[in-house]
Amino acid sequence: MKLLLVQPPLYKNLGLQAFILPEPLGLESVAASLLPEHEVYILDMRLEPSLRKTLASIKPDAVGVSASFTPDVYNACRVLEVAKDFNPRIYTFVGGHHATLNDADFFGHADAVVLGEGELTTPELLRFWEEGRALDEVEGIAFQKGDQWVRTKPRPLIENLDETPLPARELTAKYWEHYFHGDRHPVAYVETARGCPFHCKFCSVWEFYRGSYRARSPERVVQELKQIEAPHIFFTDDNFLANVSRVEKIYEAIRKAAINKYYMMQIRADSIVKYKNILAKWASVGLQSVFVGFESITQRWLDELGKRLSVSQIEEAIETLRELGLSAMSSFIINPDFELQDFIDLKRFVKRMKLPMPVFSVLTPLPGTVLYRERAQELTTKNYELFDVIHAVLPTRLELSRFYKEYTSLVKSSYLPYFSPRNFIKRLCTGSLGSFFKQFWTGIKLLRESSPRAMVKQHKLPPGKLSEAKFPWGS
Repeated sequence: MKLLLVQPPLYKNLGLQAFILPEPLGLESVAASLLPEHEVYILDMRLEPSLRKTLASIKPDAVGVSASFTPDVYNACRVLEVAKDFNPRIYTFVGGHHATLNDADFFGHADAVVLGEGELTTPELLRFWEEGRALDEVEGIAFQKGDQWVRTKPRPLIENLDETPLPARELTAKYWEHYFHGDRHPVAYVETARGCPFHCKFCSVWEFYRGSYRARSPERVVQELKQIEAPHIFFTDDNFLANVSRVEKIYEAIRKAAINKYYMMQIRADSIVKYKNILAKWASVGLQSVFVGFESITQRWLDELGKRLSVSQIEEAIETLRELGLSAMSSFIINPDFELQDFIDLKRFVKRMKLPMPVFSVLTPLPGTVLYRERAQELTTKNYELFDVIHAVLPTRLELSRFYKEYTSLVKSSYLPYFSPRNFIKRLCTGSLGSFFKQFWTGIKLLRESSPRAMVKQHKLPPGKLSEAKFPWGS
């Protein structure tokens, strides 16, 4: 069977996607589980928008689409619709975080939704469909049965992640030079564990993995690293130090194998402080930067988010990273209840702590999270394109245009120093001007789109209009 797996396109540069373009790791992992039984192709429409041309060239029997992020929903549905328009006999399915937690969004668009981990479910789903067997027997899917939307029995989570095949990165080889994380490229994304022991209200990851935490063995991690050509590695684990003894074993295995790469990882602020000695070891084998969700600089708000973190730990974590010579890729959540002084305080904090290019996300109750269940009745819109953690979908204390004015001012004041003559000279001396200019152009586009007036106008657009205006669906 010929299968085409599709990563939907983006429709704008504003937000985290301005500085991160990751490989479609979920699609690569599912593709690996389908090979060699099937002929599998991956189309990354963020880089290659030629959907109809690809369909005509491959003539797939089935098309699968990734819908992990809420703003991807409309574009994912368009991919499914184009596939059916090209050939009504094509079997269509979708998977990912949002699709799993909100499968009904795809009723009338997809033939089926893969719920949760796809490595076991997807091959079984396609085998049953190809053989004409009743899909009711496939665990972990939702599908259209007549005019009904049916959910089957949940599939148990994969117990031993070492048994899953390594991602089929050969299927995205032509895109590799274009995947980046900040000023680092090309970069590969490596998953060494799934789930998180912490249950933050705004996060869908632990919901997707049903509160579990499972990890790959150090040997399996090193085996994957040896097969990756990209010089930069980003570990996708939501909390890389969730199992400290395992992390130390991975470090030892990397050191013994003499793997020469540069690493980025996600860690909680309190873990940075507690395990400084372990981070020092990792720095000796290539760790360069740490992504950490500080989220807030006020204790009350940290407690409301369920972060189980203190402001003093945040400041100590920043100083610890600085002592270790590690870059802090930080993120903060902007509360719609922010007043003018809150924006001023955060701007001063970022400047005082000298945080390079932090990420600012507007508090967004993503469908499927605890926060959504608590505050769904307060939503000012149900347009998924605005659930991009850049727009405010909850009522703002400040008038909306003023809120966006302060938000974009915060972004610009934090990013502009990165493009200063001083940083240009630093890059010139270190021989990394290429990445500087790449990020410089990205920054220009981001600043150009950071218009409070434009963001207010986008609230008035019908669902899907932003994507429709930005993307050539006829190609």
